[in-house]
This record gives sequence, C-alpha cells and structure tokens, in this order.
Amino acid sequence: MRAKYPFIIILITIAISSCGQTIDNKQKIAVDTAFFIGSKQYIWEDTDRLDEYYRETRKVNVQVWHPSNKVTSNSLRTPYLLFLKKLYNKLEGWSEADYKSIQEVKTASFIDSPIKENLTKAPLLIFSPSLGGNLSYYTYYAEYFAKKGYIVMGINHLYESEAIIVNDEVFLANHTFQDSLKSLKIPDDISAEQYRELMGVRQKVLAQDIQFSLNKLLADESIISAIDTSKIGIFGHSLGGAGAVYCSILDKRIKVVINLDGTPPSIALNNGIDIPYLFIEDLTNYKNHEGYANQYKRRSDFCELNRAESWRVLIKGFNHNSFLDINYYLAENSSKAQSEKANLDKVISYMDDFLNHYLLGSDEFHIMPIESGNLEIIRFDK
Repeated sequence: MRAKYPFIIILITIAISSCGQTIDNKQKIAVDTAFFIGSKQYIWEDTDRLDEYYRETRKVNVQVWHPSNKVTSNSLRTPYLLFLKKLYNKLEGWSEADYKSIQEVKTASFIDSPIKENLTKAPLLIFSPSLGGNLSYYTYYAEYFAKKGYIVMGINHLYESEAIIVNDEVFLANHTFQDSLKSLKIPDDISAEQYRELMGVRQKVLAQDIQFSLNKLLADESIISAIDTSKIGIFGHSLGGAGAVYCSILDKRIKVVINLDGTPPSIALNNGIDIPYLFIEDLTNYKNHEGYANQYKRRSDFCELNRAESWRVLIKGFNHNSFLDINYYLAENSSKAQSEKANLDKVISYMDDFLNHYLLGSDEFHIMPIESGNLEIIRFDK
C-alpha cells in the first residue's frame, strides 16, 4: 500500500504554470560571486541491516551541500528536487504542471562543484525530513548553513520519505506500519505510552539510517578532511525530528540536536538526553485545550529531564507545514512568498543562534525567555 500525501500535492499545485513534457536541468547561469555552494548526491545501501518490518535492507538517498570555490559560468544549478529526472512521472498525484513548477525553482547551489580548497574544520549539520516528506523541501536551510561554512547532509529514508531511487528503481513512500497503528484506539486498544513505544520502533530505524549515513560520509576521502568531527549537529522535522533525537542517543558524536515540531521518541521522553536541545514549534492554545495541554506538558517534562540546557520556542501562527521551504518556492504571489520566507528566516535565526553558541562555542547568545500572545520561549537550565 502506498499512501498519497495531500500536504505536498496541495503546496505544489498552487504554482501551476504551462505544462512541460521534458525535464531539462542543463541551463547555464550567471555565477553569484558573493558565495559558492557545491552539492553532491548519493545512493547508499546498508547491506548489513535488515528492516524487520519491510524485510529489506535499508537504503537512503543523501544530498550534501558544502562551500565551493570551483564554480564557473558553465556550472549547472542543482535541481531543487533530488533526482528530479529519475522521479519524473513516478510520484503519485503529480501533474506535468507540478514538475514544470519544481523545475523552475532556482537553487543557490551547483551540482558536483568540488569542495572548497583548503577547507578544514567545517562543522557538519545533518537533517531528516518529515514523514512522507523529502530532504529537498529543506533546501533553504541547507543552503543557508552551507553559505555560513557548514557542510550539510540531508537524508531521505526508504518508505518513510516521499520516494528514494536505487539503481533507477523508484521506491515510493509506504506507511503501512504507521497506518496499522492509526487503526488502534487509545485507550481501548492500546495506551498512549504503548503507542509511542511502537512508534519508537520506526524512529529507531530512521536514527540508524542517519548513523549509517554519517559513517558513510566520514569514510569519503574527498570530504572527511574538511569536517570537524567534534562539531556535529543534527535537526529534523516531525518524524525526522524524532529520528534526530533518537540518533543523538545512539551516537555520541552528535553534540546538539534541533527538533522542528516533532514529538520526541519514547526512549527520550522517559530518560532525557545529554546534549543541548532546541525545540521549535507552533504555539497552540494549550491553556484551553486538553490535548494540547497534555502535549505541552509532555514536551516540557522532557526538556526538564534533559541533562543539558534545553530551549522551547513556540511561535503563534505556525502550523506543522510552516517549516517546509516549498511553501516559499511555490508561493502563488509575492506577498505569500515574502510571508513564507519570513517564517523560514525566523526559524533559521533561532537555529543559527543556538548552533553558534552550543556547537561552535560562541559567547554571544540572543535567545531570551519570553511569554507573549505571539511567542513563548522557555529555557530549561542545568
């Protein structure tokens, strides 16, 4: 069973333009000399690890963004959608107009441009997308941090992500595991804690995907010398945020974790984590809604339990999809685009400040506790 994901399809179709029958990524463009970003794309398989639910070895698609100084006027922009040509006419619910719109998104990076010469001790930032999502829908984040000197790695997961490519075969998302849990009623069939523990089984699979991808990247002789392995951070959105938190438990090389609106896995909720943590969420009406109140308390209890400084940033007017950059790139008008860009920049400003202080060791730190009708920031000091 392969599910469709309306939140992606709706966002794509708002930018309908004239239909195109072919995908052409070979446009030559003028080079912005203010900065250069290169990108690389990988298909990796963990032949030593069997997914017990789907009975297959785990596979990932990976994109890496990095500083570069070998960009010329003949360099080609990185397509916005990872493996766009191979996914053409394969994704469920996509029209010709959708592909045309995606093709017209101009990224700031250049495919296969080599890593910057003499780049050493660059921090590494890893990220994982939402359930049914795609690492491509976080390109804005990746390019921002690559401009700042980070090496950034995004990961698409077999069956959890929108699609992955292996040997030209397309594996679409398959959420039968998650769907099987949705059929259970709480508390009649299962307790809330048992439900979260079962979800943790898949969250651990994603965490192991991330760990495997990190090992593969650090084994790449073309890039390992540029990475400061003492400065590795991770972030994720929704299910990817849970996977990021889980990976920080499994892998002590990770020094900070940022979670964009994802409920932490059960193992973390029960035990806390050891590294600095930033939670960025939508500000719900938790004072007057029992379900939101329970979620609010559960997430705050987790931050209290953590053994390093933790922060919660709750922003009014956000929703679960506010963290996707596709809202910005495919906005139907300039006003909407500016609004969506402002949302992304707001999230990134908190991420950037947090990473500067807790990962890079800067003494400057501008996030301050506040409680207002539009913004709530809570510090959990240790």
